[in-house]
Amino acid sequence: MDLLFELGTEEIPARFLEETINQLKNRALELLNNSAFKFRELECWGTPRRLTIYAWDLEFDSSQAVSRKKGPPKNIAFKEDGTPTPALLGFLKKENGQIEDIEVQDGYVFLKKPEERNPREILSGLLTEAVKGLSFPKTMRWGDGEFSFVRPVRWVCALWGEEPLEISIFGMESTPTSYGLRFFSGPVRIERPQDYEAVLEENFVMVRPQKRRERLERLSLSLAMEIGGKPFWPEGLLEELVYLLEYPTPFRGSFPEEYLSLPSDVLITTMRHHQKHLPIVDPHGNLMNYFICFRNGPALGEDIVIRGNEQALTGRLEDARLFFLRDSKRKLIERVPDLKGILFYEKLGSLLEKTKRVEEISSLLCDLLGIKEGEKEKVLRTALLCKADLTTSLVQEFPELQGIMGREFAILDGEDMEVARGIADHYLPRFFGDKCPDSLTGTIVSLADRIDTLTCFFALGMEPSGSSDPLALRRNGQGLISILFEKQLPLDLKTLIETGKKACLELVPLSEEREKSLLEFLIQRLWFALEEEGYSFEEISCVIKGPTLVLQEVKEKAMLLRDLEEEELKNLVFSFKRIKNILKSAGTFEPGIKPELMEGEEKDLFQKVEELSRRDYPRPKLLLQSLLELSPKIGNFFEKIMVMVDDEEKRRNRLTILSKTMEFLARFGDFSALPF
Repeated sequence: MDLLFELGTEEIPARFLEETINQLKNRALELLNNSAFKFRELECWGTPRRLTIYAWDLEFDSSQAVSRKKGPPKNIAFKEDGTPTPALLGFLKKENGQIEDIEVQDGYVFLKKPEERNPREILSGLLTEAVKGLSFPKTMRWGDGEFSFVRPVRWVCALWGEEPLEISIFGMESTPTSYGLRFFSGPVRIERPQDYEAVLEENFVMVRPQKRRERLERLSLSLAMEIGGKPFWPEGLLEELVYLLEYPTPFRGSFPEEYLSLPSDVLITTMRHHQKHLPIVDPHGNLMNYFICFRNGPALGEDIVIRGNEQALTGRLEDARLFFLRDSKRKLIERVPDLKGILFYEKLGSLLEKTKRVEEISSLLCDLLGIKEGEKEKVLRTALLCKADLTTSLVQEFPELQGIMGREFAILDGEDMEVARGIADHYLPRFFGDKCPDSLTGTIVSLADRIDTLTCFFALGMEPSGSSDPLALRRNGQGLISILFEKQLPLDLKTLIETGKKACLELVPLSEEREKSLLEFLIQRLWFALEEEGYSFEEISCVIKGPTLVLQEVKEKAMLLRDLEEEELKNLVFSFKRIKNILKSAGTFEPGIKPELMEGEEKDLFQKVEELSRRDYPRPKLLLQSLLELSPKIGNFFEKIMVMVDDEEKRRNRLTILSKTMEFLARFGDFSALPF
């Protein structure tokens, strides 16, 4: 028998729906898999007005149906010799249980007993638990305030086979009744779960998100092809429409050709962000004066829908054109002083002051990277102009165009193309997985902007805590790490913090404690990036504790560890751990070397360490090769030499050699973090 469970609500925000559906599926799978129910397949679907669980061939195995009664803690239930205490015996007597039915989990005793409820009661309880365990960024209360959910619940439909389930949740009793699209349908009876999708689609509800996506893509493509074009899906629009509409229907409209003289990003942003319209481009990728709009419901009243959307879009485009013409009358460089009137953050001054700090950090980064003077001038020009478009009416009306309009106005002003590109690029990456800046100017200014933001806010003690990050510092930190990785820049995280510290020194000095917190914060972001690339906890723990934190070197070290022969790696790990333990047990000692007291293997190790330590290691691979070259010498040393001898001078000699060996090994990382 199939299972159908549908929770009907007021409209759930589109941005919540995908995560909510995934949560619901995971909870339903977990609860049913840990119960006596077996099923062939389970899916969860959702629209703005409903969340659905559907399971195929759900059956109940009575032999696996047990309840678990929590008893006393394990340390109270059993004596030291493992025999039951009076507390456990009393619990068993009260619950009419046997000692063989006891199991211990999470430090407590549980009594397993045959489930006395019927399968329908058990299933109703599991479904209720699945829904009530969902979490949301925001919730609502309704009625007398006793119920809380993402949106008020309006109906519950539940069937197992052809028989309704009895479920009471959020003040609603379940029935075999669902609801079609608002304004186009009312209540609809579901006779059996297999009819659910077809009945709802007849009433203008496509319950599967994937089917809505396919309908949006197919019909939009058809409308665009009729005029020789193709849809241009702006980032996130398709996903938003999938979770915004229960029965998406597209229409094609147009706008006056004169607006095509506006920069394409202005047109796309106006259509996407303000009207949720889909632009259409010609075969060469140029915008056409057509768009696709969407309604929730069947294709009725097409003329009225198109005319209304055309009027709304034309009004928006006219506003954008007026703003663009007005803003174009002043050059970006003339707008820079206006940044003084925009507050960056309390205690951190205006955007003009931030711009000056970004310039200073950009200059320091150019010097660190050995950027030539001509390129450095472009970087500093980009840093000076990067925030100027925030003073324009167009960006104030359409914040999504920040940087993009800076690029367009810079081109109009005759600025160098590298400067113009850098102004737009310096906002990249905007989120995890987004592309990094293409231009050198954008790369350096993006780094400088993020370093300034992180350093200043950490200096104020405003680092993120738990899941709270109102200043988007995690996003800034992750963006910084992404740029360093992708561009393979030879910049140490500690050095980057130093550049930010110099720039904000007079405004908000970065204390030693907060500098340490910022470094740890960036290391966490680095850790996350390495995990995303598949490196293990132990591999990351080893390489991240090296003396330097140049990201490309850290990543290369992790790759080298993974490719190393197991026997070679074991020898390095055992050597490192043994030296570490000896030095730890030896305590403090005065380092010193007397060559005349050295024996054969002792002298061999000392000379090899001295020789290898003098070499340059531009790449971690060369360093690892030297470590492998040193490894046999360490083995011979421990095989022939006793370190902790009574002779104080010999003991000091040997401890000093081991200390120097440890320093050299630690250039690569902390081998004791590896599991051997």
